Formats: sequence, C-alpha cells, structure tokens
Amino acid sequence: MLFCKQLIVFLSVVFLAVVLLFIAPSGAEAQWCGENGLIRFSLATGDSIVPVAHQEPENGVTVVDLYAWLSDVVPVARDGEAFMATGGFELTLVVEGAEAVVMEKKVPCKHLDVGQSNEVCIVGLDPGMSIKNGRVNLVQWKVMFQGRPEDVVFRLATEPTHSCKTMPDCVTCQSRGLYIGVDGSGQLSMMFGVGCVPAYLNPNGETDLTPERGPCGFEEVGLFERR
Repeated sequence: MLFCKQLIVFLSVVFLAVVLLFIAPSGAEAQWCGENGLIRFSLATGDSIVPVAHQEPENGVTVVDLYAWLSDVVPVARDGEAFMATGGFELTLVVEGAEAVVMEKKVPCKHLDVGQSNEVCIVGLDPGMSIKNGRVNLVQWKVMFQGRPEDVVFRLATEPTHSCKTMPDCVTCQSRGLYIGVDGSGQLSMMFGVGCVPAYLNPNGETDLTPERGPCGFEEVGLFERR
C-alpha cells in the first residue's frame, strides 16, 4: 500500500512537470511575452552575485560551483495579475576557453528536468519559485577542469531553447533562455525570455560584463506592463 501511494505521488509530480514543460509552453495558448530579466552567473555561494573569480587547483583539478540567478526582473502585471513566480525554465550552459566537465546540476526545489545533459536545463517546477526583489536562484552547476584553467567564460547558448523553437516570435527575439509563470496566477503559458551576463574564471585581462540581450523587450511586445 505504501509503495502504491509513493508511486501515485511520483506519477503526479511527473505529470505536472510534463504539463509545465510541454503542453502549456508548446500549445496553442502559449504566449510569447518578450524579454524581462537576465541570467547572472555567480562563482560564490550566498546571495551575493560574484561573476569573476580566481581559483587554484587541488590535487590537479579545479572544481567550481556556478550558480545561475534569474535577476533584473522588472515587476510586471497583466489584467491586474502580478507576475511573481516562475513555474519552469530552459537554459543551456556554454563553457568557453578550456575543456570542462559539467559534473552535476542542482535545482533548489521539487522539479522534473528532462534536459539531455548536465549543461541543458528543461525544468518544470512544483509548485514554482517566487521571484523576490527581482531575482531567484534557478540552478547550480559543478564544473571541473584539469589543472588551472585560464580565461574561462561562462554564458548561455545563443541557439533557441526547446520551447522557443515552437514560437516564431521567440526565435526572432534571440533570447538566451526562457522562463514561464505559474498555474496559480493563470500565467503558466506566459513565456518570457532572458538575456545573460557572462562570468569569468581566472581571467588574465579585462572582463566584459555587458549584458547579452535579444532585441525584443516585454514593453515592445505589450502583453505585460510595469507595475
């Protein structure tokens, strides 16, 4: 009996995540809302976002924890309903400058991730994560390098994500990643894009922290307004 109850709970979570990831974002009711926010990478634990770090190897390898924060989210609303939480997201990590092994990824709440590798996140959240003060930590990666890597850059892939490929307006807007709303606010099918700010490990020179954005902001699309 206990096994049956656990199985029912597991299947319920899987069903919810599949709905979040595929039915809502890819269906006829899915709506592209434009870009709102950035993914900021941090090479430090805690709430401070640290995009540049120097680290020495231990036992011949360098292992770093890389955190992806959904940040710089402008408070918005539609038809009087504020957008305050995300029910899923899609990101693909790119590591440039040295050969890397992405050992693991962790999402800090109950979720289902159907990404085909540790670099790829196609994540449905149960029940979702609140966006507080314009940001929320989405995922943590553990990345390993042989020896001491130099001039390593972490950023998001420029290719359209899984759900973005189903929406021509999203492809045109060239967003680096996606996130959606939650069912409780009736915003599960609302799809926002995000840009990103690169992070650097052991840089030898100047670093460029200019945000990489697509050309279509949420105000240009017009489905949501500032609140």
